Amino acid sequence: MSDKLRQVGYLYKKGTNALKQNGVRNTFQKVQRRLTTKMGINKMLRQENPQLANTYRKILELYQKHEIKGLVILTSGLEFEELYNQRTINLAKYLSNQGYGVIYVVWQWDDAEKLKKGYQVVYKNIFEIPVYDFTYELDKLKILNEIDSKTYIATFPAKLFYRSIGQLKNADYRIIYDNMDEWEEFYKTGDASWYDRKTEEEFVRTSDLVTVVSQPLKDKFSFIRHDIEVIGNGYTAALSGKKNISLRTESLDQKIHIGYFGHLTPSWFDWDLILHLAENNQFFFHFIGHGIPDDILMKIKALPNCEFYGKIHPGELYRYVEKWHIGLIPFKQSTLSEAVDPIKIYEYLYFGLPTVSTGIPHIGNYPLVTHCENEAEVKQVISQYYQQLITSTLSYDDVEQFLEKTTWDERFTEMFNILDLKEKEQR
Repeated sequence: MSDKLRQVGYLYKKGTNALKQNGVRNTFQKVQRRLTTKMGINKMLRQENPQLANTYRKILELYQKHEIKGLVILTSGLEFEELYNQRTINLAKYLSNQGYGVIYVVWQWDDAEKLKKGYQVVYKNIFEIPVYDFTYELDKLKILNEIDSKTYIATFPAKLFYRSIGQLKNADYRIIYDNMDEWEEFYKTGDASWYDRKTEEEFVRTSDLVTVVSQPLKDKFSFIRHDIEVIGNGYTAALSGKKNISLRTESLDQKIHIGYFGHLTPSWFDWDLILHLAENNQFFFHFIGHGIPDDILMKIKALPNCEFYGKIHPGELYRYVEKWHIGLIPFKQSTLSEAVDPIKIYEYLYFGLPTVSTGIPHIGNYPLVTHCENEAEVKQVISQYYQQLITSTLSYDDVEQFLEKTTWDERFTEMFNILDLKEKEQR
């Protein structure tokens, strides 16, 4: 729910319409490929991809020329998009800026799926490669064994990613499992069909460092180990744009303007709450994002105090936010929502939006954020925030300090400082 496309889970959503979209024959062939992939037959029959070896040679040359100081293999459910404010992409950029070469391993539905950016240098010293080539030809990584600093970061617990750990450990890779979501709950809602609880537990057991984005995720796996580190999400000022631009005076229409950007799926977004709140004509709601069902979209478009804008480029969000008084994160109460650390909350605060949330108790501890348990509380807090805004009595004192500590750079620096400390303690 951190505004992501749900890393891998969203891919499997496509499968429900596969027959309709692709026809019986194509769908059957795709299912066959997946089955044979699982059985290992494809591995024996497939031809080696020369691009993989060429990519590894380029990385080795960079190291030998002292153009990179180490190597990080980073798994991702999404192809690299420089301007997409997602944890894994920001981690890849951070590593690049710190002088590492990055092998950016991207998930595929099956080994016949083509990546748009496969084998491209998608950012300085970041090389995108397909997961099946990486997994099937893991032995080719031996060419990079002379690199002293090597790290493998798994960002979600797919079996395909776990299979590499043993060989990588033997080659002196440090292993990080960076857990950014409640994957088991996504599995239950049908958004992470790849998930297996035993595999995730093995990730937790065998990794040198386990990081999670929230305390509930740490608590979940505390029966396995007690050194799990909570490292929340963050933001990048350069990507977010203008700072402190939210509306702090009365609008011309005399309404309280409330906004949300991100995923709008009813799996966790509380549309019932929104429709009830919209009965109050003093409130005007703005929605930016994707995933809204057609039937709900029709209802929203029929309301005079709701506006839906669709997907907006991240660099253009500020143009909309500057017309909002208050940010809103209306998530349904669930185990899934309690574990999330939404990236949007950091962006809201960067923009200067006091925020009302439901379903995510822990972010109520953040400055200028109030967690609510019901509709009545939401209405009350919205009105309180608005009165404080237009009377200039709302305090922003703690926000700046909070934002200084929660940039992506600060988050990932903390991650690697902890990893280095653990390594020293084990020597």
